[in-house]
Amino acid sequence: MDTDLTHREHSLAPQAGNVSAWSETFGLTALALILGFWLAPEDPLQVFGFPWPMLAPLLLGVRYGFVKALISASLLVITLLLLRFYGPLYDELPGPYIIGVLVSGMLVGEFRDLWGRRLEGLKMANEYRQYRLDEFTRAHQMLRISHDRLEQRVAGSGQSLRSSLLLLRERMRELKTPDEALIWMAEPIIDLLGQYGSLRVAGLYALNKERQVMPWPLATVGEMGELDADDRLIRLCLDRGDLVSVGEDAIEHGEGQGFSSLQACIPLIDTHGNLLAILAVRQMPFFLFNDKTLSLLMLLAGHAADLLQSDPRALQLPGADLQSFSQQLHRSLMDAERHRLTGTLCLLEVPDVDEDLMRLFIESQRGLDLHLRVRNGRDNDCLLILMPLTPQTGVSGFAARLEQLLAKQFGPGYTLLELGVLVRQFELQPAGSRTALREFLMKECQLNESQIAV
Repeated sequence: MDTDLTHREHSLAPQAGNVSAWSETFGLTALALILGFWLAPEDPLQVFGFPWPMLAPLLLGVRYGFVKALISASLLVITLLLLRFYGPLYDELPGPYIIGVLVSGMLVGEFRDLWGRRLEGLKMANEYRQYRLDEFTRAHQMLRISHDRLEQRVAGSGQSLRSSLLLLRERMRELKTPDEALIWMAEPIIDLLGQYGSLRVAGLYALNKERQVMPWPLATVGEMGELDADDRLIRLCLDRGDLVSVGEDAIEHGEGQGFSSLQACIPLIDTHGNLLAILAVRQMPFFLFNDKTLSLLMLLAGHAADLLQSDPRALQLPGADLQSFSQQLHRSLMDAERHRLTGTLCLLEVPDVDEDLMRLFIESQRGLDLHLRVRNGRDNDCLLILMPLTPQTGVSGFAARLEQLLAKQFGPGYTLLELGVLVRQFELQPAGSRTALREFLMKECQLNESQIAV
């Protein structure tokens, strides 16, 4: 299973706050001054010609932004002033040169910062789309594998994969202390993995703050015992953040013991790339040691990791749809607060029950939008729509598209207003959204805490 997370690790531009950036700022400026004194000692700053030293603040502005460009330009100006007042050079103070160096460096740095902010916003938007794609991929793979296993099993011989995952979610709902989620869920998780991987000897191991494997397991299948943190398979798993295993041929010929005491190492890593724990497999049936089984274990481990990272309040809601919508709303709210990625929550309230109208609204769902059908305190049928990465102004375009669909479906003259459909909207802001969002949902939309968690 491909769990490559390099798209999350890619940096669009160098970080401007680290030590190397400051070293490069002073180093490049000093280099420009040294070359000036070496090549043209009578005019080291090129005041009376083309100002080549000005390339230092321009390059630093392009690379690191406004602050570094301003510092570099200021160093050039300070050097000029020192040569003017304490040296034999520059009898007259070249005002246009000083202003030109400062303004040029600041302009380039400001534009770099502007485009850097835009690129960062695009990066976060891409990460959100990738997160939704990973979530969909896992759901699709679980559905496919569950169908394959149901075909292979005799009726009544055991639970389906979906039932097992629902039981895991129900167990998570009983959690009282969110900080102890991994400890609380260790036994159910390894039971699930042991069941579908037919594991004979395996253990679930937590990680400490330094991302090192703890020696003693949280839960085991068989007699696992203490784990060697320097095991090669463990180190590879931690470095790659992916499933690693000894080759089938090596196990068949008994050569795997020289490389590692384990047969496979499976990380519990969520869709955000957070590594929570490791499943170390010491023994499993050879006929099941194949890519299909290992991919299933990796998929289930990823689902368990996502469940461990779930919002505890959302898990208390009665129903998977309510839980999923609340978790996605929480994610959009965090994106707005941390990364200034706006989103909009829209409510379509239909006074009279009209299945054709509601079906039309549901079928109009856009790619990233999420829909939740509920009944509010006014006993009206409602469709709650979460629009990630969409500002409030985008709702007007969405409403216009609905008007076109209504005219196409029911004929000209039909509008949301004529049909009595009330449209309420709320934009997720970087600051102060939580309280306002709660008031919007509870008071304006007339929803309650058993329908959505904020």
